[in-house]
Amino acid sequence: MAKYTVVTMPGDGIGDQVLPEALRLLKAVGFDAQYMHADIGWECWRKEGNALPERTVELLAKHKLGLFGAITSKPKKEAEAELKPELKGKGYSYFSPIVTMRQRFHLDTCIRPCISFPGNSLNFIRQRPSGGFEEPQVNVVVFRQNTEAFMQESSGPIRRRRSALPWPRMQSSNRLPKLRGRTWPSQCASSHARPHTRSARLHSTGPKSMATSQ
Repeated sequence: MAKYTVVTMPGDGIGDQVLPEALRLLKAVGFDAQYMHADIGWECWRKEGNALPERTVELLAKHKLGLFGAITSKPKKEAEAELKPELKGKGYSYFSPIVTMRQRFHLDTCIRPCISFPGNSLNFIRQRPSGGFEEPQVNVVVFRQNTEAFMQESSGPIRRRRSALPWPRMQSSNRLPKLRGRTWPSQCASSHARPHTRSARLHSTGPKSMATSQ
């Protein structure tokens, strides 16, 4: 029996291409898992009026491990126009399934390691003041806020459940979410930095917030 069960959600568009490649990579490195398909995305919206079916939520809640591809999102009027005829005019409203999923499972922070490897043609390069170019080593971890600020516009009915979040002192604003006076990505970055002897920095770009550990 496999050690893990992974709920796979290809979604739409490029999701059908990138997710099989991710599975191929996991198999190549010997990741001990079995994979269970789950529905999400545009076709679910068109046929059911819900881009994140409850059956998918139940699978994620049960197995606690998911692998997601990509989704299609359109403005609400365009989304409503693509519903099956029998669903139109019945009060269905489109909400981003990825944002809803983040909020449903309290996935407030996205963690993105970024490491450069010598010889990679896609590495970051910069021009020297004296001329020529150099390829600095990159080794940072980005912590990005996933559910607050502008993300709340897509939250749908989950927004009304925010009082159920495990962090009662978290407040939402049109800029940065705060937990006990500190931004949540910053706290995650600080927690990551301490055991890895890194420094943590907070960056704010309008309604978004992110922190880096480097």
